[in-house]
Amino acid sequence: MESQEAVMTSVDRLGFHVRLKTQDGMRGTRIAFLREVSNSAETRRVLVEMVQQARSQAE
Repeated sequence: MESQEAVMTSVDRLGFHVRLKTQDGMRGTRIAFLREVSNSAETRRVLVEMVQQARSQAE
């Protein structure tokens, strides 16, 4: 699914929800973290790690 816009709508210790704007309308999905987090610093580290993994897979 290709999205035109994505907005993170909620975050918890296991992952986050995003709202996606697509050509077919609005959709929602949940993305799990790589591991459970317990504070904002851990959340940031996991998100950065997830972005790095996504970039390396896109190459």
